[in-house]
Amino acid sequence: MNDNVMVGPGAHEDSALNALADKRPEEAQVWAILALASAVNRLAEAQEAIANS
Repeated sequence: MNDNVMVGPGAHEDSALNALADKRPEEAQVWAILALASAVNRLAEAQEAIANS
C-alpha cells in the first residue's frame, strides 16, 4: 500500500500494529512516528494542491 493514499491505513500503520502484536513496542513507536510524518506530508500536499488551484 502507498503511504500517500488517504483511504485506509498505510504501510506504516500496518507495520506499527504488527510490531505491537509481536511485542516490539519500541519498533511500533518508530513506525507510528513514520505514520504521523506521512500524514503531515499528505496534508501538506493537499494544502499545496488547494493553493495552486
